[in-house]
Amino acid sequence: MTESKQAVAGEVPKRKYQWNTLTALGGTMLEVREGYAKAVLPLSPEVMQPVAVFHAGALVVLADEAASAAIWGGDFESSSDPAKLAGKKFPYSIQLSVNLFTNDPKGPITAEAKVIRRGRLTVVDTEIRSCDGTLMTTMRSTHMMVDASKVGPHLRQE
Repeated sequence: MTESKQAVAGEVPKRKYQWNTLTALGGTMLEVREGYAKAVLPLSPEVMQPVAVFHAGALVVLADEAASAAIWGGDFESSSDPAKLAGKKFPYSIQLSVNLFTNDPKGPITAEAKVIRRGRLTVVDTEIRSCDGTLMTTMRSTHMMVDASKVGPHLRQE
């Protein structure tokens, strides 16, 4: 069964995590390390409003993917194998506070996320900047750290 047919059937495709939502919108994760991530998103019809600027939802996707990556820290090899997830905490987003200051009619835009507090509830500050470096968006997000070997769609029994 193809991945698209699995998705329609409500099944989760078994594959390595690759920032699927960001990738689907044409974005790329540029850098991921412990406590920090940087991602880029080009302007394209998939992420535009009718007035040819970035859709607010696309900005939030970019910021949230970067924030989650900064928390996760770059060890993605284990993300497709539940046995390797034992004890690894995954950052489920539970609160997003987003300020949209301006937009960019050209792109690409860049998000940088930095973890500012770690714990059961982890907090990340993310900034999105336009192609000329202008601050477009800020997001403070809170993520509940859950045991990825016990919670998540990857554990569904077929």
